[in-house]
Amino acid sequence: MFPIKQNLNKPGLEKAVRGGYALSMSKLASLLFLMTALSLGLPGPAHAQQSEPRALGSFTDWLAYSWIENGNKVCYMLSRPLKSTPQNVKRGDIYIMIAYRPQSSSKEEVSHVAGYPFKDQSTVEAMIGNAKFLLATNGEVAWVPEGESDAKLINAMRGGSSMVVRGTSSRGTLTVDTYSLQGFTAAHQQIRKSCT
Repeated sequence: MFPIKQNLNKPGLEKAVRGGYALSMSKLASLLFLMTALSLGLPGPAHAQQSEPRALGSFTDWLAYSWIENGNKVCYMLSRPLKSTPQNVKRGDIYIMIAYRPQSSSKEEVSHVAGYPFKDQSTVEAMIGNAKFLLATNGEVAWVPEGESDAKLINAMRGGSSMVVRGTSSRGTLTVDTYSLQGFTAAHQQIRKSCT
């Protein structure tokens, strides 16, 4: 998980051309990094060599960033859903992110943050056109299961126009988040270029 430097409380990607919202900075970035570091058993902030995220650009419905993690440059891109249902349930921040770590064996990782804890041992369904991908869950995060290829999902995202993500909360509520894939390919090219 990576620092996020934007207010993630409004639907859609917050920028002037899509809904009239301006990007705003948030302490969410540090909190997300700390939670991830603790859950993965990584060294805490006192040991981590990291920098503030640096914006690489805005690509239609996607934002791209880079930062330094333990002396290595890492790039990531993220987007918020354009539509989430049901609307009458309380949820935290909702977004999908692709991280690119060229120095890592897994290089690219896709994760979806739902804004609520998933039902224990549940899977999340991501649909792009007729292609279906099942994601593993832990807490509020879903990702491509260990041993499966993030590249397949990323390639489908590059070729698609939208992605629908369905998950079930620990309370049994089914949620559906619809993401635009407009700008995905350009943002993906930017993170690969910037971190190579």
